[in-house]
Amino acid sequence: MSTAETPATNADHRPYIETVRVALLLRDIRVGNATFNTGRVRSAAMTLLAPDDDFDEPWHHTFTSAQFVELRWNEEEGWSLLALHPSGAALLPTVWHHGFAVLPPPEKVCTWLALLLTMPGVCGSREDGPYRTHQKHDPVFEAALAAYAL
Repeated sequence: MSTAETPATNADHRPYIETVRVALLLRDIRVGNATFNTGRVRSAAMTLLAPDDDFDEPWHHTFTSAQFVELRWNEEEGWSLLALHPSGAALLPTVWHHGFAVLPPPEKVCTWLALLLTMPGVCGSREDGPYRTHQKHDPVFEAALAAYAL
């Protein structure tokens, strides 16, 4: 008699992303609603909105001059920030990677982003990912992601 294996299930990434989004809003970092992709590689993105003129910590020119700024997450490389700058008829992308982990605590994401938006020169991009592959089931990662749904 053989035992049937239980198929691996993926945790929903939306609660983690929404937790980070709320943490950003509580730090007065204005973000739009998150968009989610549950395809092959789970991912999410949130447009960042420039602060009001009376904001205590204005954004660096790198971001105020960008046509589009978006915070992104995916299950292999974690968080990154995309800024698109106009150059003639094209938009040139600049990307900063948070690095270190796929699921950093929301407060670490907030601190990284707040520093990056105001002083990008002291907040280098970490290019040491990917940290995991979506092709291999990782029960520790899935449990950590699922914990945000509680």
